[in-house]
Amino acid sequence: MHTKRVLKKISTPFEAFNPQGAILMVNMVDPQVNTMKVFLEGIEEVGIPFFAVANKVDLANGARRSRVEKELGLNLIPASMVTLEGMDQIKTQLAQTFAPHDRIAVLGVFNSGKTSLISNLTGLDLATGNLPGTTLEFTAYEYDRYVLIDTVGQIIDVNKPLMVSVDLSGCESMGEKVARVLRQDAEAILATLEVAVPSIEEVVHVLRERIEAGNKIVVTGAGASALVAMEMAGQGLETGVPIMVFTNNLGDMQPVSFSKGAGEEEMGLSRYMTAAVNEGDVMIGVSASGGTGFVYDALERAQKKGAVTVAITENIDTPLGEAADYVIKSNAKPEGPSSSKIQAAHLAIGHALLLTLADERGVTADQSVNYMLPERVPTKKMGIK
Repeated sequence: MHTKRVLKKISTPFEAFNPQGAILMVNMVDPQVNTMKVFLEGIEEVGIPFFAVANKVDLANGARRSRVEKELGLNLIPASMVTLEGMDQIKTQLAQTFAPHDRIAVLGVFNSGKTSLISNLTGLDLATGNLPGTTLEFTAYEYDRYVLIDTVGQIIDVNKPLMVSVDLSGCESMGEKVARVLRQDAEAILATLEVAVPSIEEVVHVLRERIEAGNKIVVTGAGASALVAMEMAGQGLETGVPIMVFTNNLGDMQPVSFSKGAGEEEMGLSRYMTAAVNEGDVMIGVSASGGTGFVYDALERAQKKGAVTVAITENIDTPLGEAADYVIKSNAKPEGPSSSKIQAAHLAIGHALLLTLADERGVTADQSVNYMLPERVPTKKMGIK
């Protein structure tokens, strides 16, 4: 039932498919520049010709494309796979860049428009969608005189297919590996700091306003994100915030729910969670991918009930991002299948939200200690019915 969750995490080096060229698809809604640089390094190391496309320009302003071009050191063909803007220029660039019969790898993270580009070029009705993992295997398609290879969006580091999360190649000792993981986690938080402060400030204002109006906060997440959600709820209780948490980390699922995403497809979870949500409450969904089933469904349901919805995610062009009134984006990529750096960044975002909220509400250390003290209630003696 849950094999797709696992399959989409397989990272295969694109070199294994013997490409003679590449097209790099950049999502202008969520450019993920650091990851694009990794793809560029892989392309340059193999030494194949390529060109890059700025997809979804109809959903982003020109200033963003200029900024991304500067950061990548590339000229991007402005395009939209929906409106078909740029398709003529892409076809011209294909003929100018590649030789007849070349195998061309279409590269990019999920939701960047790789499959849509191939569909538009070939006229085939290929499966596309905004959920991460729609394309689960490398597939070759013939177009004109070329072979286009659709790739899996989860291939993050195209040169290091065995990387679990942090690239540990070149480390000569265990101590060096440990130090690199700690340093990479810290760098993920610092990279997130560069982009997330304005949105965190905005959400702190919303949380304070809703709490002062008598509403509560509900947090949810799955697997690793569930741990973030539970940490946020715990810190909220320690600072006097009316907060609840719901996850899929049930007793009979641990640690399977953490690693395999067990229960993510169960809509009953989102229906159960949002039964506790009232108009004016705030529901926060935590998901690294932005495609965790019950999490984005819970935000959609909460939004329909008149709640304010907040997403904490690495990927904003996803169902979770679409269901959120406010998005706090981490900036921890690139990494492999295990999202350790993203989790570290999301924990830091949670701390920033709750601790800043506590200070804005004037919560003192003494008050916080009182929220944490045990509160005993008399109960019946054992065995007395």
